[in-house]
Amino acid sequence: MQERRDVYAYFWVEGYLVSHADISARLGLTPSSTRSLGEQGRNGAPARANRWELLSPLARGEGLLQDYLESLLDLLESRAAAVRELASDYSAGLNCVGYYHGANPGLHLSRPLIARLTALNLPVDFDLYNYGGTA
Repeated sequence: MQERRDVYAYFWVEGYLVSHADISARLGLTPSSTRSLGEQGRNGAPARANRWELLSPLARGEGLLQDYLESLLDLLESRAAAVRELASDYSAGLNCVGYYHGANPGLHLSRPLIARLTALNLPVDFDLYNYGGTA
């Protein structure tokens, strides 16, 4: 069986009643995607809240999840006050997603990486999917 993986990470803000442009202005960043309350989502159900997402600058692919997370933190740390404020005013967090076919390379969160995450006071969610057999 050929081993392969598809990984990415993103920052999200959700539950705001202001415009998506207001969130972008507070962060000084352009979102990778947005979704408005009631808009049909990826799963076909209407969105229950406004949502703003920013993908890691690393292209989605076969890297290590911690690299995607570190690259995303490089963007967010220079805006730490705005990130913490948004997380306080609304819901916000980081998601790390990995689809693994064959072997899973594991995940290592170094002490410095954990300190960087702690400084932003954001929750982190890991969605890891392992598929056996042929892909």
